Amino acid sequence: MSMIGVSVASNKSLQLEATQEAYNRAVVKLNLLLIDDKTHEEVVRNKLFEVMDERNQLGKYSTSDLYVMQKSIEKTVDDFLAGLNEQTVTT
Repeated sequence: MSMIGVSVASNKSLQLEATQEAYNRAVVKLNLLLIDDKTHEEVVRNKLFEVMDERNQLGKYSTSDLYVMQKSIEKTVDDFLAGLNEQTVTT
């Protein structure tokens, strides 16, 4: 394998690891909410399974896709949780 091939493989490996860590933080956040608050348990549990399914499929994405996913997953979960808070306030 050429040095370029090694560099590309190493870069993808590092990006995959960083993206998995971002997904793991999102999973932990959702799990902690399930422990602390049962108000939206079913919806949060569904979101948790969705995030876990996405995390389990990360190996098939390109490095650039992984970067985008890493940057968006935590915002996606934060927006989801903010929406739950708004539902709680308005109901």
